Amino acid sequence: MAAKKSSSAKSSGGAAKKSSTSKSATTGSSSKEKSLTELVSALAETTGLSKDKAREVLDAHAELLVSELKSNGSVQLAGIGKLKMGERAERQGRNPSTGEAITIKASKTVKFSGAKRFKDSFQ
Repeated sequence: MAAKKSSSAKSSGGAAKKSSTSKSATTGSSSKEKSLTELVSALAETTGLSKDKAREVLDAHAELLVSELKSNGSVQLAGIGKLKMGERAERQGRNPSTGEAITIKASKTVKFSGAKRFKDSFQ
């Protein structure tokens, strides 16, 4: 049974490897999303800040974005784009296992609209 698990792990690993390879080919960037630690390290290296200060900056920025979205409903990030609060209405859906009709309750979401310069940098 242990041999069966290792062979299935190999096959799923190969599938994941193929999808990540195709993603990097289309986006032109690394195939893996950066973790918070990696992002903090990159910010510290780029700006010359210590890693602790870089983490404080990222945390403060995230808190500021959340508070501005709650109070104003939108935040303009110069050269990057705009974050805007949106609302999803209550709607009907289906339970995928049973096919039963269900009601999905209304919710709030954050929408991002990229600025022209931001969008053009990926072409």
